[in-house]
Amino acid sequence: MTNYTNMLRMNEKVCEEKRILAIDTIRRMVRDNEQITICELTKQTGLSRSFFYKNAVVNMELNAALKAQQGKILSSKRDKKLNEALKETVKLQKDEIEKLRMEKSRLTFEIKRLKNEQQNDLDYSLIEKL
Repeated sequence: MTNYTNMLRMNEKVCEEKRILAIDTIRRMVRDNEQITICELTKQTGLSRSFFYKNAVVNMELNAALKAQQGKILSSKRDKKLNEALKETVKLQKDEIEKLRMEKSRLTFEIKRLKNEQQNDLDYSLIEKL
């Protein structure tokens, strides 16, 4: 009889750990504004699909989270990666713009210098003719 009760206690402890894992994962996904799906929950927790449907406490938490997410614009991991890639692209483009501005400034200065030099040469030639 004690083996049976010990087995029941261990089983209950494992079930409680699974519930905590599932509920924590659901709450984290809500907090991070990730789209909650059973498929994604099974990937992140390693629990079976049926666990999320059959466990009453987890199912209530899941349904509440799904209702809270209705109508919201959610971000997926793919969207986050694309956003980070776009930010990196924008940063690189800003750096390139800055380099081009520096080059433009340098070339503008060079043009002015050459025009002044050309004007000076013209002035010297006029002076020599006189």
